[in-house]
Amino acid sequence: MKTATASSVMGPSSIVLGTLALGILILALTGAKVPLLSNLRISLTAFIILGMAMCTSGIGRVAATGAWTHPLSIVGYGLGVLILVVGVVGVVGARFPLIDGPRQALIAVALLTVAKLVNSLVHSLLARN
Repeated sequence: MKTATASSVMGPSSIVLGTLALGILILALTGAKVPLLSNLRISLTAFIILGMAMCTSGIGRVAATGAWTHPLSIVGYGLGVLILVVGVVGVVGARFPLIDGPRQALIAVALLTVAKLVNSLVHSLLARN
């Protein structure tokens, strides 16, 4: 019988996607003019899409190990929801506590993404032991 294997948190695809997301973040925050990233809302949308693509390796790992109700999995779900809510607020231009536009939303999403990545790494390390 074939068993499911858990994928690595920082596999090659996650590293490439993370590098692209970091590049978008740097370009957006420095105000560099890039044709495809013409404003902060587009940069925020691209950053969120790349983050969601990176998240698939974590979801696959949770599914492979059956750890759907593990406390760190639940923290990851919560962080993902916060990322999406803050991202949507930033893209549509609505007001949210402490977030007054797409620039602040992008910074908040980036910080939440780092927290989600750290959570995923800790969860992966604990699963190995």
